[in-house]
Parts: sequence; structure tokens; C-alpha cells
Amino acid sequence: RNVALVGHSHAGKTALTEWMLFDEKVITKKPVNGASSLDSDPVESARHSSVFSHYARVPHRDSLIEVADTPWGDFPADASASLDGADSAVLVISAADGVQSGAVHAYEHCREAGIKTIVALSKMDRPFLKVDEVLSDIESTLGVKPIPLQVPKGASEDFKSVDPLLVFDAAGNLKKNEQDGLEQAWAEMEEAVALTDDDLLVDYLENSHLTTDQVIKGLRSGVLNGKILPLVYTSAERNLGVLELMDVIVGVMPDPVELRQQALQAAGKNGNGQEPGVEGGFAARVVHTSVDSFGSLSVLRVISNSQASDGSFSSLPQEGVIVRTGQKFKLPSATTTVGLQGKERLPLEDPNHVVPGDVIAVPKLPESVHTNDIITVPDALEKEKSEISLEQDNHVLTPLSRPAEDVPLMASATVSLQETGKGKKSSKGKSSAGDDKLGVALEAMAREDLALRVERDQGSGLLLLRGMSTEHLQLVATRLSHRYGLEVELGAPPVQYRETLSKKVHNIEGKHKKQTGGSGQFGICYISMEPIEEGQGVEFISQIKGGAIPKPFVASVEKGVREQLQSGGPLGYPVTDVRVTLTDGKTHSTDSKDIAFQMAGKNAVKAALEKGKSSLLQPMERVLFMVEDSLQGDVNSIVSRQDGYVTSSNPNEEGPGLVIEATIPTSAISEVSTNLRVASAGEGQFTSEFSHYQPVPENKVEQLLEE
Repeated sequence: RNVALVGHSHAGKTALTEWMLFDEKVITKKPVNGASSLDSDPVESARHSSVFSHYARVPHRDSLIEVADTPWGDFPADASASLDGADSAVLVISAADGVQSGAVHAYEHCREAGIKTIVALSKMDRPFLKVDEVLSDIESTLGVKPIPLQVPKGASEDFKSVDPLLVFDAAGNLKKNEQDGLEQAWAEMEEAVALTDDDLLVDYLENSHLTTDQVIKGLRSGVLNGKILPLVYTSAERNLGVLELMDVIVGVMPDPVELRQQALQAAGKNGNGQEPGVEGGFAARVVHTSVDSFGSLSVLRVISNSQASDGSFSSLPQEGVIVRTGQKFKLPSATTTVGLQGKERLPLEDPNHVVPGDVIAVPKLPESVHTNDIITVPDALEKEKSEISLEQDNHVLTPLSRPAEDVPLMASATVSLQETGKGKKSSKGKSSAGDDKLGVALEAMAREDLALRVERDQGSGLLLLRGMSTEHLQLVATRLSHRYGLEVELGAPPVQYRETLSKKVHNIEGKHKKQTGGSGQFGICYISMEPIEEGQGVEFISQIKGGAIPKPFVASVEKGVREQLQSGGPLGYPVTDVRVTLTDGKTHSTDSKDIAFQMAGKNAVKAALEKGKSSLLQPMERVLFMVEDSLQGDVNSIVSRQDGYVTSSNPNEEGPGLVIEATIPTSAISEVSTNLRVASAGEGQFTSEFSHYQPVPENKVEQLLEE
């Protein structure tokens, strides 16, 4: 089975994973709360929470459970990639905290991506629990009634164990648990199963019950088709319900081959007469990428593989191709491919047979192979492309066809090396070996971190980081120190202010005369300048008649005008949205030159701006907030405090909550990110893009210039 553990931060995902490993004797040291053996980065140990997804192989009964422990709440980009590579999800909800926003977002992702889901109610040993209220909260918030597959023995401090409704017999088959006290829970599960299928419902109504075989098959079918949301009870701290959770994963959740066949058949059935897709050979999804001093490690979830006549699966192919780009590349030997157990790399039990559902780590794939890429073999490329299109067109999404989810990048900062007093220069200055090392380190981290963008600001030349939140960027700085020994400073991103002319001016002279003994320099031009509509930039018009200025020197004037406007007006910022009209000029038969008329144009601009005055313009962002309905007032307040304004508010067509559109100064975006994170407990999101320039309020100009 291939499952991802998802849910809100600190719901208990990692603890459940570790106890699964302990109960199956994969690890021998008892898990300790806050100190995970799965953590692979020093930052995770310091935070006591995951930053990246971690993978574990848990044998249970006669099956293997490939587990992805995801950091869904704080770092959804990496979590989404791992989840999209899974067949099933365990949605971990803290019984002590109820249904939190991270759980809602994770469930919505599972529902939209066709990922089969089971709820694990964690922390059942916490005091003052009201389990019935939590179950009602799950139903009302997620919009589906969870079906308990167990009866808990006690709750809170009295939580002792769980009694499963289904148990395994000696032959490894599921059967009904016949012990006393489970009749009501069985009846509720039986009714839920009957409601998923018309034939089962007829039998249920006619006979007042279903056979055990009908219940088991109907339960599996209901989960497979997304009609039943099973629920189990756990307490990782007391190691209660963990083995029973694994029993449900193995006994109820579908296996990779079964799911693949269902997808192929469903896509073909809904494909307007198209034939069902066929497996073309090896295919895998890249669910995670890590980079260290030894190179890269790409974690692949195997989707399909070629089979021999005896039904056995083949080894890793020698050559692969990226479906996204069509680029071919060599795959390393299967003997270098490993399995993962947290930070540990383990040799595969049988590298000669790579099975659908396997999660394997392949070293040193080309940098062109990205997380969320699908790779296959060259002979199967067209078949896999066709199958991906068929599944997406018919909304039958699988690890092969799930599109990568975009994560809003809500924070940005400049990054530079700290001055150390030992010759190391900041990246604000001349390039150095340290700056080169910083660039290489950030490039590697961006390959690992789907939500990290590294750019060069065109205006200032500074390195610019973009990420999900201010906390995310601070974490990047901490990891640069821990992993690469680079101490960096994060700064406010530069804001590209502009100036424009306040009023139209006429007949402005620009003169340049220089005599040094030999051939001199002479050029005189006359211009008018006026403000024009926002976003039009700089317009230059020549109205020279009669050859007052020869055409080559008209071009010289224009060059000087544009250079002076770009170099900055009285306030020091580039001037935009103006029209400059060249109306007249004077030349000298021997001293007029290109450089002279360039300087004349520059001097004319200076004089025009001095006479017409300039006003300061600030860039504005179009911002889309995606928040819960209850946060509308908070968003309105955040926007107004930053001199912005709300332009619309509408229901979110792609999920719960609202989409609020606003216009906000670019300079305030970092503050907006911080305020929204506080107001929404880290769950609110927004996207922003440049919209336009508009004048800075007069009462803010002096403050900005001082800063």
C-alpha cells in the first residue's frame, strides 16, 4: 500500500509513522515526542516538526506499507508533491484540537485529486475529550459523515484500546469481529455500506442486513470509489490503535495494481468511445528531490513497470525520458537505487524487480528532472502522454496524471552574505568566492524546495528570495548556516518607485556649449514636456521643421532625454509616463556633435522637471486573498491599514471560503503576509502581481524619502 499521512501541523503524523515502524520492529528505540528519528535536517530537530516529507517502509502482515510523512500544515508544497504520488491518505485529525484548517485543505486536495482517504483520530488520550462532538465537527466541516471501523474503549485518560469491527483470520482474510458490544457500530457501518450501491441497498432493505462478505466487499468498493470515509481511533503517545490502523490500511485500502486497473478502465469508459489506456512499461512520478554534498537524490513513486510472462516485474530501465520535455537520460544501475527509512538509505530487497507502489530513491538524475515530473521509457512516451490526457480529460486522476499544485509565494526578501570583518564581502558588493558559493547553495535549495524562488532583482542587482512566508525565508537562512556554513542577512525587497511630471511645461531650453581651444561642443534644443496616461512610459516626438536640428542630432537629443529620465528626477527615481516634444534647436557649423546634443537633451529634461515639479509614484499589486468566510473582516482591516482598497469579494469557485481582490502598495506586501499569517493562524493565502503605478499620498512622500 502506498499512503501519505496528512493533516494540520502537530496533529501527530510523525508520531504515528514512528510507532508503526516500532510496532513492526523496523526500529528498536521507542519513539520520543519531539525527537523524531525520521528528521533528515538539523532544522527539523530544532523546530520539533517536519520541514520536508519523509518516507518509511513498514511491513505489515504479508504487505508492505510505503508511508510518506508530510509537513502539510506549514510547508504544503513538498507535502502536496508527496501526496500526489500516493494512492491513499491517512488524514490525521487531533481529537483534542478538532478539525483545523490544515486538515480541511488536505482533505479538499485528496477529494479533488481522487486520493482514497481514511481519518485517523489522534491524541485520544488527551483530557476532556468529547468524541461525539469531534465526529460531528468532522461531518459538518468536511461535508461527509465518517464511518468508524472501531469502537474505542474509553476516552481521554481512560482510553485503553480499540475494538475493530473487522479482524484478520489465521489465513489472512478479513472477517467480522464477533465479540460483544460491537453490534450498534456494525449496524451503522453496514447501513453506510448499503447506501453506496443499489444492489446492496435492495438486499439490505429486503433482508434487514447484509452478509459479512457483502459488507467487506462493499466497504472496499465504497472506499475505492470515494463513497465512504472510514475512521479509526489512535493515541501514538500510548501506542494505542496503531496496529489496528495498519490493519485497516492493508485490509481496506486498495493496492497500487488494483487502483491502476480501475483508473485505466474508468478513463476508457468515460472517454467517449476511446479504448482504455494500456500500460506502456515503466512509469514513475518524482515526489521529492534532495541535494547534498554527494549530489542529488530523486525520490520516485513507481506507477507501473513491465512484466515478464510469469507476472514478475522488471528492474529499473537503463534509459528514461521526461514526459514534460521529452528529454532522454540515462538511469543509474538498480544496485545504486535505495529505499528510504527517514534519513537512512537502505538497499532494496530485490533491485531486479521494481514493483508498482514502490518508493525508491535514485541518485544523480539530471538537474532537468524536477519534482512532480513523470518519467517513463522512450518507447512508452506517446502511450503515457495519451493516458495522462485521457485521465485528466475524464477527471480520473492518479499519480500519473495529477497536475502539480501551485503554492502562493507570499513573502520576498533580499539575501546577502553578512560582513564578517575577515575579507568576506556582502553580495551587495563585488562578486566574491563567498557570493558564488551562496548562489550555488541557493540553486541547490531551490531544487529541493518547490516553494523557493531565487531571482536577481533587475533594478538593484541584488539576489531576491521568494517563498511562502517570512518564516519560510527565515528557515532558508537558517539552513544556509547549518548546511553550507553561510551566514546571511535578509532584507526588505527593493521597491521600484518612479516619478512623473506634475504639470505641463513649454519652451524649455537645453543648452550645451564647451570650448577648449580646438573644436568645441555646441547644441541647443527646446522641448515641451507633459504628463500622460499611467502605464504609457516615455514618448518622444520631434516637431523639428526646416532643418533647425539635423536628423542625426534629433536622435542624439532623444537619447539624452531618455537617459536623463531613466537616471532619475529630482527625487532620485526614474521618470515615467511623460511625453517629450522637441520643438526647436540651434546648431553650429563645426562644433555641433552627437555628444553635444545628448547633453542638451539631458539639460532640457533637468530644467523641465525643475519647472514642472515631479510627483512620486509607487507600484501597486493586484492581490487575491483565499481565506475562510470568517476572515473577511480581518482581510479588509489588513488592506486598509496598508493604504490599499478592496475591489471585490466572491465565493471561491475552487473550494471553500472567499476570494477577496484588493489593490495594495508593493512596499506593504511583506507586512500583509505577516498580518495575514497571524490573523489566519498560518492558513490564509494570497497571490500578488504587479498592477500599475499610482501617486504616493502627499503625507507619505517625506517619510518614504527619509527611509
